[in-house]
Amino acid sequence: MLIEAIRYMKNDKLTYGRIYGQEKNLATSAIARMNLFLHGAIDFQVTQGDTLRSPNFLEGGQLKTFECVIANPPFSLKNWGADQFASDIYGRNLWGCPTDSNGDFAWLQHMVKSMDEKNGRCAVVLPQGVLFRGGKEGEIRRQLVESDKLECIITLVGGVFYSTGVSACILLLNNNKTHNHKGRICMIDASTIYTPQRAQNIMTEDDIKKVYDLFLSYEDQIERAKIVTLDDVRAKDYTLAINNYIEKREQETVSPAEVRRQYYEALEEVIQAETKMKRLLLEGGYVNE
Repeated sequence: MLIEAIRYMKNDKLTYGRIYGQEKNLATSAIARMNLFLHGAIDFQVTQGDTLRSPNFLEGGQLKTFECVIANPPFSLKNWGADQFASDIYGRNLWGCPTDSNGDFAWLQHMVKSMDEKNGRCAVVLPQGVLFRGGKEGEIRRQLVESDKLECIITLVGGVFYSTGVSACILLLNNNKTHNHKGRICMIDASTIYTPQRAQNIMTEDDIKKVYDLFLSYEDQIERAKIVTLDDVRAKDYTLAINNYIEKREQETVSPAEVRRQYYEALEEVIQAETKMKRLLLEGGYVNE
């Protein structure tokens, strides 16, 4: 993800010394550093450590904040440290503490707390369950909606990530929404925007552009995108399940009388075909009466 971020910025000097990453697994963090170096990245910091229990990037005893925060954390992580997070010294439990059986909203709140207060943006990949699960997660989701930081939700087809077959979504958050985005959320159903392959589904550059264009337009599109207001979400008890909002094309309805007519017409054709087949078989001597 950091390599793609640097590539997107064309390795501009503005990225030098401003790329940070933390990874719990020692080998993975070492591979990440090596990978960045081999791709020509200059002056970056990737450290090893448990982000939820012990974040490495601090400033004045507080979490260091960033203009862009991106992550693809482990889905539905168990035993992630809920007891410690409940009284987090960095204030990351700003909307509450999830249970120790699922750390999805702990990751999200860590990222929100890591966003620059004025210009911070965030993109995180999470399982789609975060959009509708109840209990403590439902209350955290309510506060997320009311914060008006949530700018866009993108749901993806299952199987686009190597590590899991769970259907994922991308949440985009912004501390500085443009005027026409405030009080609104763009919901994009990208579950049909992908390229199937033998081993797994992938999203090509063209597929990604289609989704990105939907976000840029920030307009309703039948079966693809819906711009909802916070009142719309409140009316649905803060569920963010996209199927509850996306408009579907009207299905053509057929009257019962027409269905019966088509059925008897098809039945008559079957009877005629069977009669003709029987006659041909008799004439050919293939069967006896």
